[in-house]
Amino acid sequence: MAGPNCLCGHGSLVESLNWTDDYFVKMIKKVATENIKHMAPKASSVRAFGKYQDEVHKTLVWSGSCSSWYKRGTVDGRVTHLFAGSAVLFRSQLCDIRAEHYDIVYNSGNPFRLLGNSFTEWEMQGDADLGWYVEVANREPKEYSGDDRAWTAE
Repeated sequence: MAGPNCLCGHGSLVESLNWTDDYFVKMIKKVATENIKHMAPKASSVRAFGKYQDEVHKTLVWSGSCSSWYKRGTVDGRVTHLFAGSAVLFRSQLCDIRAEHYDIVYNSGNPFRLLGNSFTEWEMQGDADLGWYVEVANREPKEYSGDDRAWTAE
């Protein structure tokens, strides 16, 4: 989990591992719930990110003329092991899966098969308020709670 471009040189290594683990769990949930057979980073995205990292590293102290493990033991080599940015930026990039940077292959020929029978589990419950979206006078508007299984009034 602490491979290339990690926070092992700045910020909290332990916390960055927690953030990375949370990201992996999001990826696993995505694969498990969206009918995905496999996914891999796009080669073009990997190249673009590497180019970005190289340009930013030129402006940071880690590119100075000294021999270091994060430059593979060279004095003026490429910084390969450190994220080119702050811990806050690193964390922000792990909040959401940027699916546009992945090649995704689905189990079926139709990526929308994940929609199943076109109903949510919540809708199939006998006590579900299927008219929650209809505005009624003197009733608080309903807002999405962040849980795909239910909507709640807040």
